[in-house]
Amino acid sequence: MARDNERPVRRRTLTRDKVIDAALAVVDEHGWQQLTMSTLANRVGVVGASLYNHVRGLDDVRSEVQIRTMIALGDRLREEAMGRSGIDGLRHLIATYRSWTVTNHRRYEALTAAPIDRAALIASALDANSALRAMLVSCGVPEEDSLDTAVALFAAVHGFAMIEGTGFLGDEMDLDRIFDKVVDSALASITASPSRD
Repeated sequence: MARDNERPVRRRTLTRDKVIDAALAVVDEHGWQQLTMSTLANRVGVVGASLYNHVRGLDDVRSEVQIRTMIALGDRLREEAMGRSGIDGLRHLIATYRSWTVTNHRRYEALTAAPIDRAALIASALDANSALRAMLVSCGVPEEDSLDTAVALFAAVHGFAMIEGTGFLGDEMDLDRIFDKVVDSALASITASPSRD
């Protein structure tokens, strides 16, 4: 029989970081839509009201999930961009992005949902944006066009990443070949774009 002093001590050791870590685990296991204060409270073993000692509410939690996910993606892209340039470097960066989205599909879905705190999410995207824009400039894209080009490239690759991650395309088709066509098309439009004077 358990004695009172053997009860879990999670409540006394709970911190904001642990709550957000638990939220990320909920997203990983069950998806963005299943992240609620109730599921989070169950995850950390406290009553729902206790969570408010550490977070302001669900929007606060969801915002942190998006920000941490963006930072993780940006860190990975920055690491992979080091020492690379030109079209080969850009292809490598795009392949890294695809791999990350497949491995972290539910977090990626959370990341690309409507931003809870747009300003904070944009600030957290600095590494990802800098890596991609620097790579585009190394491919000849003018600096002043690099943001628009980065967003256009993201839109093309994001579309594929989302339908691949959901399993919509199944396994009957050669997804690598389709992905290569998406990338080839996007890169062709980049290299064909005339520079603005």
